[in-house]
Amino acid sequence: MPSAEDGTHRGTQRNDTAELGTSSTPSPTLKVVLLGDSGVGKTCLRSQFVHHMFTNTYKATIGGDYLTTTVELPPLEKKKSKTFDQDTNEDSVLPSPTKPTINKVNLQIWDTAGQERFNSISQAFYRGADVCVLCYDITNYESVLSLKDWFHRFLQHCHVSQPGVVIVGNKIDRVKDRVVDKEEIKDILTNTTSTANIGDYVFDWELDLLEVSAKQLQSVELLFNRVGELGRTILLGDDYEHRRLQDFDKIDLDAHKEVPSGCAC
Repeated sequence: MPSAEDGTHRGTQRNDTAELGTSSTPSPTLKVVLLGDSGVGKTCLRSQFVHHMFTNTYKATIGGDYLTTTVELPPLEKKKSKTFDQDTNEDSVLPSPTKPTINKVNLQIWDTAGQERFNSISQAFYRGADVCVLCYDITNYESVLSLKDWFHRFLQHCHVSQPGVVIVGNKIDRVKDRVVDKEEIKDILTNTTSTANIGDYVFDWELDLLEVSAKQLQSVELLFNRVGELGRTILLGDDYEHRRLQDFDKIDLDAHKEVPSGCAC
């Protein structure tokens, strides 16, 4: 069960992955950005996950902000390798070289503005993101098509060589109004001549393409738990330090005034 830490934060410092693996060290922080058109439900998804709240009142996000919450992750299976024991003339099973143990991660969830007029601050919001969550509305076909542009813009500004990607269709509670099937999404998003092909960044389509309702906590928890697991995979990757081309902690967020909002989607 996620637990909100301090609501909206500014300037949270990232934990060094070299310190992971002991119970006395802080959990690592992952920067997660929610991307998609206005009205698809980005803010409602985050509000449901962090605060367990949903509202039908819509108000467009002005600028952007982030909330931090902690996610507990299931333990990873320990891989083992075989070696020959000359004393017993039998194969022995040895544990693989150990990596840091990560059973919790802090998700720093950024709700970016879903309107073109806020692109001037996109670099500050996207830079250093570990995982992007591409959000569409299952009742709005255009919101699916626009994900290609959102992803292309994200890659331009995140300054990370191999970010994680999760794709989520919201408003499954309105299934009667559905205009696009889940099975179509992969073909739509990967059918492109752009060099920024989403398919090259999706780790596992079976796990990383979901449909949820922001009204239902359980489905939203499944979404962000997957985000946490994907982030852990990235953190434990051998090339993690090299893939981060710039540290987002260096960004001056004070230059961007934030205006509180309701369910800004």
